[in-house]
Amino acid sequence: MSSRSATGVRGRALAAALLGCALLAGPAVALGGGTAAAKAPARSAEAAGLRNGVNGEWRYCPYTGDHPELGNGHANDAVGHLQCVLNKVYGYRNVATDKIFGAATLAAVKDFQQSVGLTADGFVGPRTWAALHP
Repeated sequence: MSSRSATGVRGRALAAALLGCALLAGPAVALGGGTAAAKAPARSAEAAGLRNGVNGEWRYCPYTGDHPELGNGHANDAVGHLQCVLNKVYGYRNVATDKIFGAATLAAVKDFQQSVGLTADGFVGPRTWAALHP
C-alpha cells in the first residue's frame, strides 16, 4: 500500500470516528452546559437551538407507554416522559421529573408550544406530542 492510500485510509477513519462521537453526543453538545445555562430558570427550545427538536428522546428518555392527552394536575408515567423530553432533549432546566404536571411543567409546555408555533395553552395533545417527537 502506498503512503498516499494509507494516508487516505487514516483520514477517512479519523473522520468516521469524529462523526460517530458527534452523533453520540447529540443534543448534549448543542445544549452546552455552562454555568449561565444552569442558572437560567428555563430555556426555550428555540434558545437551545433545537426549534424543530431532535430524535434524541429515544436515547435520553426511553419510554414504551402511550402518549395521552395531558394537562395541569395529571400525574403518571407519561408526564414523567414529557418532563424528561423537555429537560434532556429541549434544554429546559427547572422542570422536575416527578411525574406530576405542575406549574413548572405547565410553563415549560407553554413556552415549547409557542416556540414551535402551536397554541400555547399548556395542554399536551396530539399536536404537542408530534412536535416533541418530530
